[in-house]
Amino acid sequence: MGDELALIALLFRLKDSGPGAVSLLLATFAASRIALAPITGLIADRFPTRLLIITTSILQFFTALAIAHSEPPLIYLLVLLLAACSSVVGPAWQSFIAHVVAPDELSRTYAFIQSFRSFAIVGGAGVGGFIVDRLGPTTAITINSLTFVVVAFLAASLRRQRAMSDDRRGFLEFGRGFISLITRPVLRWSLVLLASFNMSAGVVEVLGVFVVTERLGGTAADYGLILAALGISMLLASLVLSRVRIRLAESSSLMASALTSSVGMLAYGLSPSVPVAVLAFFVNGIGLTGLHVFGTPILVRHTAEVERGRVFAASSSVTMGGMLIATGVAGAIGTIFPPQDVVVAAALISALFAVISGTMIRNHDASTVRGTGTATAS
Repeated sequence: MGDELALIALLFRLKDSGPGAVSLLLATFAASRIALAPITGLIADRFPTRLLIITTSILQFFTALAIAHSEPPLIYLLVLLLAACSSVVGPAWQSFIAHVVAPDELSRTYAFIQSFRSFAIVGGAGVGGFIVDRLGPTTAITINSLTFVVVAFLAASLRRQRAMSDDRRGFLEFGRGFISLITRPVLRWSLVLLASFNMSAGVVEVLGVFVVTERLGGTAADYGLILAALGISMLLASLVLSRVRIRLAESSSLMASALTSSVGMLAYGLSPSVPVAVLAFFVNGIGLTGLHVFGTPILVRHTAEVERGRVFAASSSVTMGGMLIATGVAGAIGTIFPPQDVVVAAALISALFAVISGTMIRNHDASTVRGTGTATAS
């Protein structure tokens, strides 16, 4: 929830500086994850989950407090540090979940977890837009800092955890996650799919605020409402998926989810009014939920326990790389072409990649299962 508060606050603090400033903010966050992925993924594989998350969350608390009372260019440096911490915590949590949950329950488990994340998006976006309008960005970012304290307490309550690895060769295997993503067909095409959608998301994040405020005549509260619609749809979709066992193969469900997200982004780019934009983001949220719910178990199934943190970090790094490229391009193109036209183009490109990558994932995943009886990597 705190992240949504901070995102809206930072976007509107930097909005007056133009698309370039917003692009730099999002690119800074992405650059940290890209550059540090080999190290942060290895840290997630090498150190106990509980201690790692507590320590990192405390550092995030103080960093977010500093961001609340800083101005550019210091903000960008602090966002870089905050993102570095996130690139440790993310793989640590993801690997922990895969460690304690049975493989055949992963999809529904991730859907259940996504429902809480979606609730945070709903609350954070709605409250964030209100706070930025009434109290200003500094208050919103300060509230965000307190959420890291909550995460630290939650980590301290864990009864089970991934223990520290005894494999000392691990410190020499910084690139293992990237190697796995490149050499295994299912992981490779999953990466292409996720990277293409992160690139589209980067375009929407940079230009979305300008679409709402300049083309549609909306306010910060309207923008928060649109993000809240995204969260509500993700919440509802994840609640349904956590309770219903989908008979369709996960790879087929993944492709269907990707296409749904593309339709939502396309409708957003073509929106004539704020209410239509809200509906478009609602559709987009359904697709994004499926991408996470069905994509993550496929990744887990094709990786080994000892490398999972590095694979998660490498995947995040490459997809963030796509977002970094997209934010830079969007910031530049957004000064030349109308923001809505750029969003429409990004949506159409994502739909094309959804079909191509989704088909390849489905074919390779099915052949792996038929050939071995299991798709878990050794």
